[in-house]
Amino acid sequence: MEWKAVGIDGKNIKLSELPVDLIAINVYSPDCVPCWKEIPTLNYLNKEIREKYKNQVLYLAVDPYQMVPDLASDASWGEAFGKAKVRMEKEAKDRNIELTLLFMMPPFSVNEGNFITGTPETLLLENRPLRLYYNFIGSLSEETDLDKIIKDPKVNFFKHQFGMHSK
Repeated sequence: MEWKAVGIDGKNIKLSELPVDLIAINVYSPDCVPCWKEIPTLNYLNKEIREKYKNQVLYLAVDPYQMVPDLASDASWGEAFGKAKVRMEKEAKDRNIELTLLFMMPPFSVNEGNFITGTPETLLLENRPLRLYYNFIGSLSEETDLDKIIKDPKVNFFKHQFGMHSK
């Protein structure tokens, strides 16, 4: 599997070349209410990973072709990325998203009949070679209270699966 992305800064990223062993990718859409509700949990996990687990990373990923309304199916990558970037910059600010954003390039796609069928979805990947080892369908938690997020069984299962020490 080889996935490439572009960061919000416009830099190309090849996931298999990241200097980490474990990668979590939360697939997000600005039109997905459970995605919005999951943000406090993702921010909590992201902070813990950045502070304690230097060999792991959590990203928020979007499919530019899926999230831009009225985008022609034959639109260029540049057009899709440009429109998605504008939308996600506003989204990140309005919803207090603290995760690094990735704009996934084809063949990554969110739609019926593909590997990723909807949002939210969180993929856990081992790196070198890049390999999916677990896939969470739906939000990890929609709690907003930190104490409830920390105690949420699905959050703790994520932490266990991602090599973090759950409470």
